[in-house]
Amino acid sequence: MLDALPRSSPEFARLLETRDDAAVTRLSDDLCLVQTVDFFTPIVDSPYWFGQIAAANALSDVYAMGARPLTAMNLVAWPADLGMTHLSEILQGGAEKVMEAGAECAGGHSIDDKEPKYGLAVTGVARPDEIVYNGGARPGDKLVLTKRLGIGVLASALKQGLLSEDDMMPAIEEAAALNAAAAAVMSAVGVHACTDVSGFGLLGHLGEMLDASAAGGVVWVADVPLHDGVLDLVAQAVYAGGLRSNRDYLLSRLRVAGGRPGEVDQEDPRLLALFDPQTSGGLLIAVATHTHAALLSGLRETGVAGWTVGEVTAGPPGTIVLKG
Repeated sequence: MLDALPRSSPEFARLLETRDDAAVTRLSDDLCLVQTVDFFTPIVDSPYWFGQIAAANALSDVYAMGARPLTAMNLVAWPADLGMTHLSEILQGGAEKVMEAGAECAGGHSIDDKEPKYGLAVTGVARPDEIVYNGGARPGDKLVLTKRLGIGVLASALKQGLLSEDDMMPAIEEAAALNAAAAAVMSAVGVHACTDVSGFGLLGHLGEMLDASAAGGVVWVADVPLHDGVLDLVAQAVYAGGLRSNRDYLLSRLRVAGGRPGEVDQEDPRLLALFDPQTSGGLLIAVATHTHAALLSGLRETGVAGWTVGEVTAGPPGTIVLKG
């Protein structure tokens, strides 16, 4: 569908082809504007935490591009009969997260809707040489992930009454954490490519990176970090329909070592977790082998976790081999 849109500039054409996390507009030789927008329905019961997570999620696209948030505008869809108390808590959570990012909340827009929705339109800035695209990963690069997977599964369990919000608080706090520190380390050490992991799951966003880079990849399945309890819930088929949709869409590009494309155990809980739609997930970074240790060290020094979950290969382009 996007391919049918008119392309008014080389920058817009590139955005359509690579599916980068945010739009980049070069304003001058030394300044780029980076813009993104994201909003969604609540994944937790607490309005405040929903606001925090939704804001961190929207800001993440700017961080994934190596840019700094400048302004954010609220996007609100709200049922009039719910009153304003919960909405105030959502906006409070979002505003605090924007302030933490060093950006300014610059108004926004609201509509009456049957289902609550909240998010941000974010504008950031960066120098041209600071921008990190999702294309550019090179064979031999290591793949580093900065947040655990599984918040989509946990949110499904919460909706089904199988766990409480307190039970999933570690995942909530991790989702609400900004990717600012990870992005700063990434920029300092220099990396080849980056994306943040959100609705298409780890494998979906890795696939986009590999397509944009004309490369293949290997995922070390046992090394991918998951939130506590996720595997047991997946084994009980506690997950959203988006997980199944991601799996069905991506199967043709997956294979196990030595196998043929699409020949994987589609019901393996650990594999299914790699399709889980994430909300405010971590950064997925492709970094050269000689810079890999510096990236992990820098992440540790800033209090950010970093897991090496695979590597980039020569191809075939877009193919993901599952090991472990």
